[in-house]
Amino acid sequence: MNEIEGGKFLALRTLVLSGVLATIFYLSHVIGGRMVWSDYNPLIQPISDLTAASSISQPVASRILWGYNVFNLLFCGILLVFFKRFFPINKIFYSGLVLKALAELLSTFGYKIFPLADTTWGNSFQNTMHYAITAVIVFSYIVLSILLALGLAKTKTYPKMTRFLKRFSIIFIVSGFFTILATQVLPSYVGLIERINLYSLMILNVVLALWMRSLLSPLALESE
Repeated sequence: MNEIEGGKFLALRTLVLSGVLATIFYLSHVIGGRMVWSDYNPLIQPISDLTAASSISQPVASRILWGYNVFNLLFCGILLVFFKRFFPINKIFYSGLVLKALAELLSTFGYKIFPLADTTWGNSFQNTMHYAITAVIVFSYIVLSILLALGLAKTKTYPKMTRFLKRFSIIFIVSGFFTILATQVLPSYVGLIERINLYSLMILNVVLALWMRSLLSPLALESE
C-alpha cells in the first residue's frame, strides 16, 4: 500500500466513526429532553414527543438532534462511498445502503418541515404528514434490513455480520409491528416498545461503523 492509499484508508477509518457520534447525539437528545421535561413518561410517550412543537423540551432536544442529523447523513455518505469504491459487496447489499440513505434524508428534512405538532397526537395536517413520513421510513427500513441481510448472506464471507443483520431485521420488524399494536391495546407501553425499535437503528449504525473500521484495519488490508 502506498502513502496516498494509506492516507485515504486512515481518513475513512476516522470518518466511519460518524456513525457512532450520530448515535451519541441521538441518545443525548433523549436524555437532554427528559431533563427539561420532568413529567415526561418514557413508558407511555414516544421519543418524538420530546421534539414536538408544543413540548417544553423542544428547544433543547431539537438543537441536540441537529448533531445527530449532521453525523447521520455524513455516515450514510461514507457508507455509500466505502461499499462502492473500496469494499463492494453486491447489488443487493448496496441497494439496501442506498435505501438507508434515502430514508435518512427523508427523516432529516421531512421531520424538520413537519415536526409533531403536539403531544396529544391530534389529527392536524402537520401531524398527518408526520405520520405519513414515519410510515414511509419504517417501510423503507423493513425493506433495507432484508436487503442488507440477504446481500451479505449471499457472499458467505462475513458470517458474524450476516447473523447480526438477520437478527436486526427480525427485531426491527417485530418491534415495529408491536409498536403499532401497542397504540391500540397497550398504550401504557407504547414508549417502551417504540424505544426497542428506534434504538435498534442506533445499534445498527454503531455496528456498521465498527465493522467498517475492522475492514480497514491494517491486518485486514494486508490480507487483501
